[in-house]
Amino acid sequence: MRNKVEIVHDRYSEVEYRMIDTPRAMRWLMKVIGLCSLLVVYPLVILSKLSSETGFKMSSELLSLLPTALGVSIRYEFYRRTLRACGKNLLVFFGGVFFYPEVSVGENVVIDSRVTIHHCDIGDNVMIGAGSHLLSGSKYHDLSRTDIPIIYQGGKMKRIRIGNDVWIGVNCVIMEDVGDGSVVGAGSVVTRKVEPYSVIAGNPAVMIRKRGEGPVKVHHRATEDTEETSN
Repeated sequence: MRNKVEIVHDRYSEVEYRMIDTPRAMRWLMKVIGLCSLLVVYPLVILSKLSSETGFKMSSELLSLLPTALGVSIRYEFYRRTLRACGKNLLVFFGGVFFYPEVSVGENVVIDSRVTIHHCDIGDNVMIGAGSHLLSGSKYHDLSRTDIPIIYQGGKMKRIRIGNDVWIGVNCVIMEDVGDGSVVGAGSVVTRKVEPYSVIAGNPAVMIRKRGEGPVKVHHRATEDTEETSN
């Protein structure tokens, strides 16, 4: 937080975050740490280029274990050299893991602790809450056959897109596109594309309201889901 604020019971306190707008001294420290880490980063970059799946994921998992102040800088130096695209001010906190290098990330992106990211394109000014999982669609495993175990049936994967100015709350599962300016409530499971500037929540997630507008009736969506399930 920008200033030290006492957080009290039963009343919200106004705070200002400075995860992206860090003090000048901190920015210099992070640059120094990043430069000093290149002897460690480059071997992992080479390993990732030689093995784009196993080597990359192993490197990502290894770097995810570094504590925040040290790890954020080192992880950025690694990802800006290995991801398909990586903008400025990517902050990946403790336990955050990218499964594949075919990921593009915009500028000013905060990925909180214990987040996993599969095949995704992430826009600018995005916050992803702790414990969330961004998956490559919802059809990882085919289950149509019953004569062989599901684990042997294969599946399908696709890229999903997280738009600009998106906030994904803690412990969410994202399996579809999230439009620009949207907010995904904590614990939500996103199985349908999210329209721009929507506030959604639930499992499966439904629209609560549009940003800047009043709440919407959510029972219509629930009825649609029930009808689709019964057909």
